[in-house]
Amino acid sequence: MSTQQTAKTQYVKSPNGASFAYREIGNASGTPLVLLTHFRGTMDKWDPLIVNNLAKTHRVITVDYAGVGLSTGEVATSMSQSAADIIQFLELIGESEIDLLGFSIGGYVAQMIALNADPSKLKVRKLILAGTGTSYGPDLKFSPNKDVGSVAGVKDVDVNVFKVLFFHKNPQGDAAAEAWWSRIHERSAATSGEEASVWLSSGYNDGGKGLMGQVTQGHNFTEIKDKSLGKDGAYDRLSDLKIPVLVANGINDYMIPTANSYLIYQKVPNGQLILYPDSGHGFLFQYAETFVKHVEIFLEG
Repeated sequence: MSTQQTAKTQYVKSPNGASFAYREIGNASGTPLVLLTHFRGTMDKWDPLIVNNLAKTHRVITVDYAGVGLSTGEVATSMSQSAADIIQFLELIGESEIDLLGFSIGGYVAQMIALNADPSKLKVRKLILAGTGTSYGPDLKFSPNKDVGSVAGVKDVDVNVFKVLFFHKNPQGDAAAEAWWSRIHERSAATSGEEASVWLSSGYNDGGKGLMGQVTQGHNFTEIKDKSLGKDGAYDRLSDLKIPVLVANGINDYMIPTANSYLIYQKVPNGQLILYPDSGHGFLFQYAETFVKHVEIFLEG
């Protein structure tokens, strides 16, 4: 079975000339589970403990957003454009029905895919929103932690970034961060024959352009009413998501307040909510095997 550590990267070219980089992991058949990752993350940064366990029973697809990681093109500056990019990617590889798991900014994009995709071309069967919020609205909560932007936007990303943003500041959180950091570096040229991709705008090698593209996405989506209306927003349309939705988070998310997970759960007609103890934004990595079990129950139910 191909794994997060060993799977070969595939590429598909879009009509505008940009290429999407993606991988299919595991030998399972049926409806694929598509994973969309977090701010500055690439498909190389997915936790193999999550990916490989999911791939035992599901066909898992990981993909880099346009302009991120091994994909080429321009980083989108709106969530609706990022969603349109992924919709186009799925059409190019011939997928017409998917399950979708979005983490953090990936959860924003996943909502927009589920809401904006033409159902005659792409059906989202089930949706998993992990450590995320939704678009601008009167009940949306913002992080009281003023260092989120400066920590997330550092020039050189290391484990200390995630000890602040993803994990609680206690011995358990530090241990979980170190373990996760070690796991995401298991993929290498030695295991896959390919050099691992770097974080978006690592070392500001692009002048920070890619990073600022994702910052703009998030800012417009969550903070600017006029830029998060209709097909550019989700808050007022969450009730249109009739499909099963699993919402999950840590009990106290440092980046995207956990209250927003409860808000989504309240607004979707067919939702479930799971909160994990003594954890924050990176709960799914701290409780990787438990999270996988919950995802499997949800997908198979």
